Amino acid sequence: MSTTHVGSRPSWSAVVLAAVIAALAAAAFIVRTSPPATGASSLAAAGAGAHAVDRVKLSIGEQATLFSNSSFRVVAICTDAGGGTVTAEYGVRARVDNTLVFSTDSGNETDTRLDKADGLFHFSSYEPSSTTSLYYGYDYYQEFTGESPSGDLLIGRVSAGVHMRGADCIYNGLFVN
Repeated sequence: MSTTHVGSRPSWSAVVLAAVIAALAAAAFIVRTSPPATGASSLAAAGAGAHAVDRVKLSIGEQATLFSNSSFRVVAICTDAGGGTVTAEYGVRARVDNTLVFSTDSGNETDTRLDKADGLFHFSSYEPSSTTSLYYGYDYYQEFTGESPSGDLLIGRVSAGVHMRGADCIYNGLFVN
């Protein structure tokens, strides 16, 4: 004999909504428990896990470390491009030789080998540059994956803006290592 339960099962939309709420709660926890980074300050060396960086504000000529560990350093630089144009530059530097970085920018996939002596690798061409407010927060086109020879892995995503929130340049980031 089988028993039939009469009642409502959760619909797929309810299940998806619950998953989204759980993901947002986890993201809020990460953001709230991450050390704040403002002005030209730097984050301390980060351990394994997810690290959110929120509203790093820079003036023209300033730079900040958005993320750093033993293999990678993600840097933000606020530059004067002339004529009132400000550019929010950012990129990754290798802290060990023979580090691999993969990025997808405008559909162009790029594999790059970096050494400590190499300069800043701009992994995205979506660096806002304008005389007025401009913000780029794309996900896929502002992301990179890096792997060091020792196997350290870093997935990083940076969004940036200019002439916003009372700053020349503003940066946000999410880094998973």
